[in-house]
Amino acid sequence: MRERQLHRWVGYGLTLVVFALLGLGLIALYSAAGRFVGDKDTSLLPLVERQLCWIGLGIAVGAILTRIDYHWFLKHSWAFLGIGLVLLTLCFLPGIGRRVHGSARWLSLGPLTLQPSELMKWALCLFAAAQLGKVGSRRQRWRRYATVLLVTLAFAGILLLARDLGSAALYLTLAMVVLVIAGLPLWIVGPGSLAAAGAILAVALSIPERRARLLAFWNMDSDKQGKAYQVWQALVALGSGGVTGLGLGNSRQKMYYLPEATTDFIFPILGEELGLWVTLGVVLAYLVLALCGGWIALFAPDGEGVILGMGLVTLIAVQAIANLGVVTGLLPNKGLPLPFISYGGSNLLFCLMALGTLLNIHRQGGRGSAFSVESQGAQRSGL
Repeated sequence: MRERQLHRWVGYGLTLVVFALLGLGLIALYSAAGRFVGDKDTSLLPLVERQLCWIGLGIAVGAILTRIDYHWFLKHSWAFLGIGLVLLTLCFLPGIGRRVHGSARWLSLGPLTLQPSELMKWALCLFAAAQLGKVGSRRQRWRRYATVLLVTLAFAGILLLARDLGSAALYLTLAMVVLVIAGLPLWIVGPGSLAAAGAILAVALSIPERRARLLAFWNMDSDKQGKAYQVWQALVALGSGGVTGLGLGNSRQKMYYLPEATTDFIFPILGEELGLWVTLGVVLAYLVLALCGGWIALFAPDGEGVILGMGLVTLIAVQAIANLGVVTGLLPNKGLPLPFISYGGSNLLFCLMALGTLLNIHRQGGRGSAFSVESQGAQRSGL
């Protein structure tokens, strides 16, 4: 009984943390976007308005996903992969696809832009869960391992061609995590992960822009006005805020000193204006989100729910860690937004879809761990 009560409150906790991050993100965006008022934009705060529209759309889609049994999506996972493949291919077509910083990863939809690689995260999680969550013979399991790995490598390869190295790395990280959970031996996953990291590094070194970023990361002191400029300005913002911050709206770095202050580097603006305690609160919120999501996945009604839930939690958690690592100078600079906080519709839509799917798993689970045998003696469909 106590376990069921805790499971119910885990769902509330997950929802509360997500909406707290959304609210903090709007506050930070409102402050950072204030520099655009009176500039070329005719609307008062166009970034905030567009973000509110994406939040509304994401909440609506997430609410729908909480009510439709996730097993229905698992049955059609190949169809979602096909749709994702078409969207990714369209990014390469002139007039439809749009290049940003040399990466062909955007689709132009009138006044809006869409990043298909973000929505493909959800589709890949569905596909991995549909393949790896089923019970089968040893031969069937190995065939499913190979299928998930090959499909992930194919989509990661497309992203490497589009020079979207960050999303490709996330896809491969997802594959490694779900394969380990599904039972693939570590002596295979370990070397495979190193090989994937080496391949991404080789591609990065072959691209002059990416190679310059990596060299700047290894020796930031020698390139403060070049490729390391953005990270240095982020560190200045975090240092200026101190423990208590300069006060909401009083950031100096947002005044065109810190590039991408509303998207990938919005966290330093939070630190500068609201101080150390708020930034630590954000880190704690992501930790709580990961723990709540992991609990929901662990107590899913079947193995498919375990894989799906853990995949979604992994993508959000790894992206948050990567963003925080970049803005604090611990990782090379790569354009990955901070989940639920950074400005950007595609990533926000994926994150809210993930929330809706996790709540769907939560609604059907809670009757004991999917790895255990129930008290009645009936075993769940395991991994």
